[in-house]
Amino acid sequence: MNSQKLKRIFFQVLIACLVASATLAVISVLMGSFNETLTKALFTILLVALHALLSFSFITNNEKQHTFDSLTLFTNATFTVIALSFVTSIFGVWGLLGSGLIWQLYELYFILLFAILHSETLSKILGKQRSIDKIVLCNYGFMLIVVLMLVPIIFVGSNTAFLSPFYYRLLAAVGIVDATLTIVSVILHKLYLQKHPEIIDPVFSILQTTVNGVTTQQTVVTAPTKKHMNIFVMLLLGYVTLQFLGLVILAVIGRIK
Repeated sequence: MNSQKLKRIFFQVLIACLVASATLAVISVLMGSFNETLTKALFTILLVALHALLSFSFITNNEKQHTFDSLTLFTNATFTVIALSFVTSIFGVWGLLGSGLIWQLYELYFILLFAILHSETLSKILGKQRSIDKIVLCNYGFMLIVVLMLVPIIFVGSNTAFLSPFYYRLLAAVGIVDATLTIVSVILHKLYLQKHPEIIDPVFSILQTTVNGVTTQQTVVTAPTKKHMNIFVMLLLGYVTLQFLGLVILAVIGRIK
């Protein structure tokens, strides 16, 4: 199923949600009250509309960023997380899950999605230079440790009886190494691309050409080109940089005890 069909489906879902919401409003007016069941039903319809809108927006952005082709795993994972988010929110509306557990699940979804984006982005720079490959593989190891160490914190919180202060110091140290390896890998990759301008980079430097005002992605560039970085990769690098600077600053001022 192509992106245009998906967008049409989600657009139809949004229209159906609008009609259903109006129908519920008419029913409540005729009944003279808006009882708990109708309230939950309305929230359910709104959640369907919200997640359909998120999917529609994600598809539209992917078409502009070419993420369907360059970050396939992240794209599929995002749609999976949207589906999980929908189920989780519906369970919350109907009282099948507590609010605390819902927030914990959303935190877990974010961490897993970020880890997938992180790992797939790094995979795009493998196979070009042996030294970069070694750094990336090492980065994968530290990234896995960070994710595994974050899971107990999500579901236990700041319960120091279960997690000692050393646990948080160790997590901070591993996080600094993880962010450092990522930044070093990207810098070395950019330097490698400068030495080999013939290499087409589908993630960090998407090549585009404009013909008659229409922008298209090309494998072979035969016209004036423009380079830009995938928006999701920009967010990833920004977050990793903030992670590195934040943890280093906290360590320097002695906040991590």
